[in-house]
Amino acid sequence: MSAYSINTPDNSTLIHLKAYFSKQVPVLLKKGEPFLAYDEPNQKLGILLRGLMYATYVAESGQEWISRFFYLPHNAIVSSHDSFLSGENSSEAICAYEDSEIIYITKPEFDEMLASSSDLQSLVMRMAEESYVNALKRVHMLQSLTASQRVKKFVKDHGDLVSRVQRQHIASYLGVHRNIFTRILNKI
Repeated sequence: MSAYSINTPDNSTLIHLKAYFSKQVPVLLKKGEPFLAYDEPNQKLGILLRGLMYATYVAESGQEWISRFFYLPHNAIVSSHDSFLSGENSSEAICAYEDSEIIYITKPEFDEMLASSSDLQSLVMRMAEESYVNALKRVHMLQSLTASQRVKKFVKDHGDLVSRVQRQHIASYLGVHRNIFTRILNKI
C-alpha cells in the first residue's frame, strides 16, 4: 500500500478528507437501500462511517456482478468515480449491504472545494493514484490467479467479510461460481 492509503481509518488521507466533509450530516441507509442507482448521474462522493456497502454492474449477458465492497477499515470512499467525475450516467449501482451510516458531499460542493483548495487538489490526486493502483491489482488478480488462489487471497486480505457477506456475493466479486467458492473455502 502507498503511504497515502485510504484503507485504514486513522491515516492522514481519510482524516483530511473527513475534515472537508465535517459539516455534513450523516445519512442512515437501511439494508438494500441505494446510494446510487443504475443509469443515474453520480452526484455524490461519500465516506462510510459504519456498515457495509457494495457496488454492482450488469454485464452484457444481463448477469449482475459485484465489483466492490465498501467497509471499514477498507475502502471507505463510496462513489462510482467515473460517473462522479464525468457527470455521465453510472453503469454501477451502490447499495447498503447492511444498515450503514455515510456522510457525503455533492459534485457541485466538491468542485467548489476543489477550486478553493490546493491541499484538497493534492489529496484528490493521491486518492486517484491509489484507486488506479488498486484497480490494476484487481485486474491482475482476476487475470493471473486461479480460482483457488483468488479465494485464499480474499480470505487472507478480507477475512472479516467472509462472515458478513453471502457466499454467492463474494464469489461474484471474485469471478467464480458460488459452488466453486464454497468448495475452496471449505478446504481452507
